[in-house]
Amino acid sequence: MKKTVLLLSLLFVSAVSTAFAEKPLSFLFLENIGYDDNIYSTKDNKQSSGISSSQLFAKYFNSIPNTGMDFLAKANVGYNAYTENASKNDFFNSGLDLMLENNNFVLKDSLLYTSDPASSDLTDRAERIGNTALFEFRTSLEKMFSIGFVMSDLYDKYVEEKYEYLNRNRWNSGVQLFYNLSPKTSFFVEYLFSSIHYQENKNSDSLGNSYIAGVNGQIAPKVKGTAQISYDQRNYDENLAGAEKDVDLCGYLLSVTYNPTTQNAVIFSGERKMQETLYGANRYYVSTEVSMELKQKIYKKWEVSVLVAYENMNYPVSVNSIERNDDLFKVIPCVEYNFTDKFSAGVWYQFRDRQSNVNDEDYTSNKAGASIKLQF
Repeated sequence: MKKTVLLLSLLFVSAVSTAFAEKPLSFLFLENIGYDDNIYSTKDNKQSSGISSSQLFAKYFNSIPNTGMDFLAKANVGYNAYTENASKNDFFNSGLDLMLENNNFVLKDSLLYTSDPASSDLTDRAERIGNTALFEFRTSLEKMFSIGFVMSDLYDKYVEEKYEYLNRNRWNSGVQLFYNLSPKTSFFVEYLFSSIHYQENKNSDSLGNSYIAGVNGQIAPKVKGTAQISYDQRNYDENLAGAEKDVDLCGYLLSVTYNPTTQNAVIFSGERKMQETLYGANRYYVSTEVSMELKQKIYKKWEVSVLVAYENMNYPVSVNSIERNDDLFKVIPCVEYNFTDKFSAGVWYQFRDRQSNVNDEDYTSNKAGASIKLQF
């Protein structure tokens, strides 16, 4: 399966490059050499490793004549090599994205193969194939009021039989009502229905309803993004001892970028939501995230950035008489130098710290590395 997905990605890149006369195809190669002092994110018996990650990206973009539609295709392949226990930790990754869109319509499919964690809560590392399909339609951007429809399907399938209990599918469908203050700014309300189905773990199957209100687009003269609040309900199909069958949550989503000048940016993001888990009798935990990233260009050649993030993870059902609560902190500074428009190099550092009232879940991790980026 691994070789098949990699081959399909490469064949697709080759196909799209010859399918259109203008051939607006570009490539990006990224090489990253780093060191991680705690590759398994554990409190005790830490294991360090050097890591080499080589990634090749391809992008094709073109407008389809006489349709008003744009076609975008992206593919990537990569290999990640570890100095510690290479037979266990080395892995390939690949992806394929196809998108057809105009101002009112988006049709997208994303295929992923990786051994990276699907969730730090579910499993450390396991081969899986993920696919996300998305359809969005909006009647108008110019009229004062418009209606939108959205449907998506998210699927995760694990390659190894011992992880089959994690195989799951999530279906979302909803309707939106927009008040278009301008072609660039809209207020909206949305209703979203969701269904989560596990292949093996029927205790976590559920149906959900979300009621959402927010604003997106150009929020202020130098601020753009999305800000919304939500009320989420989830009903589980099966009873589970110690766990509630019907749950609800008031959540939010924030993703905004502030550009004081053309040389810098401040990016705020945050989210509060229910996240799936299989920790004890818990079928979900409440994740509350906030982050801020600062970006600054210096003398056109230098780019400096720093990301600061915090996440709280609260598990509602006690395990061994403890209602688990985790705090995760992350700081990532980065410096990049652009030798030319197509060639750059950089250095970065990442600090992660998880503090939990379950002692075994505590850990601290330090990563550092250097990277080169080549576009052609």
